[in-house]
Amino acid sequence: MISPKRSAGQLPGDPRRLNLEYRTWHFVGSEGDENGFDEWEVSVRSSRYQDRPKGAAAKTVQHEIGSMRLFRLRMDERFSPFPFSDAEAHDTELSNLVLGVYDLGRGGYRQEFRDTMTTCDGDLLVLFDVRLDPAWRGFGLGPVLAAEAVWTLADGCSAVITHTHPTEFPDRPRPEAEYRRAVERIAVLWESVGFRRRAGPLGHLLDPRTDEARDLRNERRRDLDALAGAWRASLRR
Repeated sequence: MISPKRSAGQLPGDPRRLNLEYRTWHFVGSEGDENGFDEWEVSVRSSRYQDRPKGAAAKTVQHEIGSMRLFRLRMDERFSPFPFSDAEAHDTELSNLVLGVYDLGRGGYRQEFRDTMTTCDGDLLVLFDVRLDPAWRGFGLGPVLAAEAVWTLADGCSAVITHTHPTEFPDRPRPEAEYRRAVERIAVLWESVGFRRRAGPLGHLLDPRTDEARDLRNERRRDLDALAGAWRASLRR
């Protein structure tokens, strides 16, 4: 169970009413089309009932309170013989992350990756970016939301990879010690979803075929239920 930094009574709304909206797009035709991967934008939305005049039908309104970005690299030559090249052309940070598991010389996954994962016959899902509005941070929601997005998009994937670099830095440079603490905090959060730091260049990987990964997703769902129960209890005080 994740220990939130803030009390449930500080939540801006009911965490059980959070929902995820998935969006992707691609060109029609071959020009400019990067067939080697799909990019997914996931909106995190909070819904609530809008105040209405007495007797009027209830209306639900939604507000975006965060987002996630994921990429799925297709390890199938029918889509693209060079998925890493497509990723490299799209985003340098994405290619640097994928380079840890991709063998540029031979193509396909590195041998270290093949020796680590349950299967290497599937695609690679990249959890690239997770953002939450400040009002919703500190309650352990990041791992809950990431776990849901990963399990929605990872079907047929050999692995999910992510990084531990803080993405929301102020303009001023952070001292090295502060940066390392931030990296360690992120690593702990991702471990609660099922990511494990692998040896060598592989980085943080989640094996979706393992019982551990599935069990941790269910634990995060129970965390959400407990948080929602505590929030509702705080309203009665």
